[in-house]
Amino acid sequence: MKPNMKKKFDFSAEMNEAESIKATPKNEYLEEEKRLLDVNIKELASLNDNVYKLRTDVENLSGSIRECKPTISEEMQKLAVEFGATLLCNFLSQIESKCKEAERRMKKADNVIHIPATVFYITIIILVALSSFFASIIIANAEILHSAVIWKVTIGCILMATLGIGIAVAIQKFLDRGK
Repeated sequence: MKPNMKKKFDFSAEMNEAESIKATPKNEYLEEEKRLLDVNIKELASLNDNVYKLRTDVENLSGSIRECKPTISEEMQKLAVEFGATLLCNFLSQIESKCKEAERRMKKADNVIHIPATVFYITIIILVALSSFFASIIIANAEILHSAVIWKVTIGCILMATLGIGIAVAIQKFLDRGK
């Protein structure tokens, strides 16, 4: 809700009241006061006109601001596209250099995956243990009702795998001491 400030304030009542005081020889002071009041009333009326004009101008401007749509000049659009393209080119060149470096490293490695000897021996031992377990299960299935045989075979395979891993680690440490 907008306050109704578009109407100008009427100062005629104040002006009539100031004129009602008659100039008498005794009231020289009152005449000077009347003159000052007249000046003040004129200034207030001028100020009221200025406020009314400013309020109208602000309302008109606020209406036009709501309708205003920001636009980007073609030059700024061109600069933004060029900047984005430059960033993308730099990023692409960094990716390409990293890819070339990775390719160089792969060629240098001669398609070899390096794993420690300990890991290789442990893998072989695990494969032997699993294949022996598989063979034991096949043999144990010949006697289907004897479940104790399956447990004995499982425990034997676990012990064999543990012993093999321990031996592989010990041999690797022994070989590393010699270097």
